Amino acid sequence: MNPKFVFSLILCTIAVSSCKKHNDNVFLANEATQGFDGYSYADSFSLLTSTIREDSIKSDSLSHNLVGEINDAVFGKYQASSFFQFRLPQLNNVISSQTLDSAVLFLQYTSTSAYYGDLNSTVAFDVVEVSEAMSSAVSHSNQNYAYNPTPIGAFTGKFRPADSINIRELGKTVKVAPCIAIKLSNAFATKLFNATSGDLSSQESFIQFFKGLGLVPTSNPSFGSGAIAAFNMFGSFSKIRIYYSDTLQSDFQVQNESKRFTKYTVINQNSDILKQKSASAKANFDTTYAQAMGGAKTRIKIPYLFGITKPNGKKISVGKAEIIIRPLAGTFASPFTLPTRMLILQPDPTTNLNAGVLDLLEPFYGGSYNATKNEYRFNITRHIQGLFSDYQLLGKDNNRGLFLTIPTDFPIAPSRILMDMRKGIPNAGIEFKLIYTEL
Repeated sequence: MNPKFVFSLILCTIAVSSCKKHNDNVFLANEATQGFDGYSYADSFSLLTSTIREDSIKSDSLSHNLVGEINDAVFGKYQASSFFQFRLPQLNNVISSQTLDSAVLFLQYTSTSAYYGDLNSTVAFDVVEVSEAMSSAVSHSNQNYAYNPTPIGAFTGKFRPADSINIRELGKTVKVAPCIAIKLSNAFATKLFNATSGDLSSQESFIQFFKGLGLVPTSNPSFGSGAIAAFNMFGSFSKIRIYYSDTLQSDFQVQNESKRFTKYTVINQNSDILKQKSASAKANFDTTYAQAMGGAKTRIKIPYLFGITKPNGKKISVGKAEIIIRPLAGTFASPFTLPTRMLILQPDPTTNLNAGVLDLLEPFYGGSYNATKNEYRFNITRHIQGLFSDYQLLGKDNNRGLFLTIPTDFPIAPSRILMDMRKGIPNAGIEFKLIYTEL
């Protein structure tokens, strides 16, 4: 072996306190110890974990729109309302000379799995007409649009994302992809039916005449019930259809240029989540939480990461860095199943908002749930190496910690998780594994 290199392995299920016994599982293995036959002590790799507030999510460009409400005894009541703008498939299509039959709103489900919660729960939401111009100024999940509080339609029932439905198509009955069909009020149908040539002369004139629709939940689910489903507003079966003269129809659809937006609301989270959100930055908790839709995320801090460079001043080259996260036993079961994947991010140095790590787009990044091992495993080698390089070569401490979050898209599902964040327990709790070389 080249005498210029000393290969070291740190396996960290990392203790939060100072050095005690080697069952803290914080140790160094070097060439002299022949693997793990002898341990060196270190308390410089402590982990601090806590739940913090998640900032509002940019929700005007997600792949799909969420609608519904869930009442979770741990994570509180979370609700999704959606607003969207329609555009004309063709200009100047005046139909008021015909005979109006009805207007129906069709909402196409995203997929059979794009939902969260209990599909046996009864869900209710109103269809409302937006009363202000939709614009890019409303883009984040904590914002809202003004709307006429008098509903123009309503849905009460169960989400059925796997069930196709029958609809009228040019006077015939045809079966289409899984959808919800909601009959709209006669007053609203008449408004669209009587649109003038001026209203239909351009897209700008039309969206001034008809600003958009909103879907606003009205359910009041009991603890442990409720559901939120994702709808594909660009789907070929998502539309407002005006039926007239018995066998004729005219469609209004959400198009690529249409404004879309989802409002998320989370209230009544349990006392432990609220306690952690208000705790100091140095606090540590052995159970932490993460919730999509801006509900909560977990902060992971490695305050003494650079401690291994101090004894001899040698440079560190990182071979591999992994973080392993495990869900807390007994806290995940239908209808509150685990997220299919999670993300490890870092705080932006200016805004402290979620920012990517260097490994995020790499194929080895990981983050998917492994049901066999009951874990989420992240490879953050490039990120940790970057921190050491900045510290050792530039004198910059960019170790701002990490954020553990649930993605709000791909998949789009408002899932949640309680995590086992105990430290110092082999193959349990949180583990930070670092393989490095001293140069």
